[in-house]
Amino acid sequence: MNREESAAAEKSYGMTLERRGRAAITGVTDVESFDETAVILHTHGGRLILTGSGLHVASLQLEEGRLTVEGSIDSAAYDGPGVKRRGGFFRRALG
Repeated sequence: MNREESAAAEKSYGMTLERRGRAAITGVTDVESFDETAVILHTHGGRLILTGSGLHVASLQLEEGRLTVEGSIDSAAYDGPGVKRRGGFFRRALG
């Protein structure tokens, strides 16, 4: 692990999921993309992918590293720091 990865791993991040209808995420560094079925973002803990239906970004405070997503949330999955995959999200998801 290099110095930058070590420093990022020490920073606080987390997610609170309320009744699968609202996710409050901290430690957000960037929002890669979002639509009604997926929100892809970067946190101090790595790349986070939320999937579901009717998803929308209810609140984004990037300076504070906070994001709130509302809708029907089906899954949340982290890609760890340094994980490199070929192709985009939909290419991997659809095979």
